[in-house]
Amino acid sequence: MVESKVDAIYSGASGKRTSMTTIERPELKIIHTSDVHLGAYDAGKSDDGVGLEHAFSSVVNLAIAEDVDLVIIAGDFFDNARVKEHTLEFAASELARIDRPTVIGPGNHDHVGPYSVYDRFDLADACPNVTLLRGRDGETAEFPALDLEIWGRAHTETLMDFSPFEGIPERGSYAWSLAVGHGHFIHPKALLHHSFHILEEELAASGRDYVALGHWEQMTRVSAGDTVAAYSGASEGLGGHNGGHALRVHLKSDGEVALTALPLEEGGAVIENDDIPILEGLSASDM
Repeated sequence: MVESKVDAIYSGASGKRTSMTTIERPELKIIHTSDVHLGAYDAGKSDDGVGLEHAFSSVVNLAIAEDVDLVIIAGDFFDNARVKEHTLEFAASELARIDRPTVIGPGNHDHVGPYSVYDRFDLADACPNVTLLRGRDGETAEFPALDLEIWGRAHTETLMDFSPFEGIPERGSYAWSLAVGHGHFIHPKALLHHSFHILEEELAASGRDYVALGHWEQMTRVSAGDTVAAYSGASEGLGGHNGGHALRVHLKSDGEVALTALPLEEGGAVIENDDIPILEGLSASDM
């Protein structure tokens, strides 16, 4: 494994990170998606659920076509714990089809703990390529073959003041250190009564190379000091106004992290790193 040296120089809000060390890291590509909400329409007679399934299949197709090394699902993969059996079967089939490491950080809709959707089927048996981050206080998944680690803290739906990045440890010895979280990034126009707060200061202090965020259907980068962090947006928005892209995260051998929003439908727009909107944070002292 390459010795990890994390001294780095960044371009900050540009969304790119560049190492000042001469040690090369393994070059990796990741697909980041979130808020898939499989099963959202299972209780009704609407065919809208087919669209959600099609959108996730498009994410899987994209991951295969891009020959990525890893897939991250940043919460709300399922809409609720009462989804129908065919939705569970579809999800397991598509996750297995990815056929490369896939990390799920449970959100508020697909939380762990009592009445969790993930207790209804054996994810590890059906999809051995999938790692579910179940730790209520956070846990780190390690991928030695990629020289990469990912930390995440799972939602339990028992804490209304749940903080996705509370207690995040220092990065480990792997060349690449990532995190995944599901919540509201606090910005100047944010509604502060919303739960699951994520602060710019937390992301900036995390020491991670990239933080994959979920909970918002709209894609955006967020201000995080020297850390690159972004919401992928939904694969297909429940409101019909957002979604349609997944983020490709390019971890380059020189330490740079660059994002590209790739369309899930033919003819959609490719959005390069600097053209992805960025949202400035509200400091804790101003709240």
